[in-house]
Amino acid sequence: MSDQTQLNWTTPKTASYLLMRPMFRLAAWLQKKIDLFRRSLARKVAIVLALSCVTAMLILAVVLDDWGQIAVVFCVLLLLLLAQWLLLNQMVVLPIKTLQRLARKNAVIDELADARLAARGDEIGSLRLTMLASDHDVQSQQKAMQKLTEKMDADRRHDPLTKLHNRRHLDLQGPSQFEMAHRLNYSVSVMMIDLDLFKIINDTYGHSAGDRVLIEVSQALAEHCRVYDILIRFGGEEFTLVLMNCDHQQSLQIAERIREDIAGLQIAFEEHMIPVTCSIGISSAKRMDMDEMIQLADEAVYEAKSAGRNCVSHADGC
Repeated sequence: MSDQTQLNWTTPKTASYLLMRPMFRLAAWLQKKIDLFRRSLARKVAIVLALSCVTAMLILAVVLDDWGQIAVVFCVLLLLLLAQWLLLNQMVVLPIKTLQRLARKNAVIDELADARLAARGDEIGSLRLTMLASDHDVQSQQKAMQKLTEKMDADRRHDPLTKLHNRRHLDLQGPSQFEMAHRLNYSVSVMMIDLDLFKIINDTYGHSAGDRVLIEVSQALAEHCRVYDILIRFGGEEFTLVLMNCDHQQSLQIAERIREDIAGLQIAFEEHMIPVTCSIGISSAKRMDMDEMIQLADEAVYEAKSAGRNCVSHADGC
């Protein structure tokens, strides 16, 4: 078996492979070095200077006959090439590397080196100033985009007429508030506040008068809203007030004050004084979903309407 294996290694095909393998490795090594040369400005400068040195030595060997003179001139030439390398490295290679790091945004910025780059009057200095301008433009655009996004989000969350939050805000903010209340085991009360006979106000005094009523009622409701409560215009002439850490009895007291304040509003429109009242439905609980509490409060509003309007009704069983 070993003789057969030895025979296989001595076949022409195997021998060619053994001869070509070092050449493949050499070609791969050369390709790697060429790639490094292409990606490195410092290596390119060094190779150009080295080729210049070799060319100068060849010329000296042809022109001069005295090897002593050749050695002296060679040493002087090496010193000059070294000085050129240091000068080019300081003026070109290092600044370009600094620009490269700044462009990648992944290096600690040397403020002194950055200031020197920006102060240069040549193309490299101009490039750094262009990068600074571009960076400032990008930052300005990002800030403007962030402000626009925040404004658009605020607009989507607010009612344009009353400036109160809208149902979108309640849908986004409400669940987290209820979850916190459930976790801390305190009561939450939901009020549905519906203006009485609002359609008659619009038909009698006009829609502008109706808008005026909605705005003043919104301002009155805001006075009863704490920082951590949620007050929204639910839709049309209906408002929702979510009171955190507010139980059954407290909600009744607050609702009664709201009802009295709205009934006492003196809303002047043109030459008319517009009377306005509201019916309020409440639901209170410690562990109940937001949508379920809104549904119960909405049903309590209808009970208040059926009881003659301008009154407060609390949902049964809450």
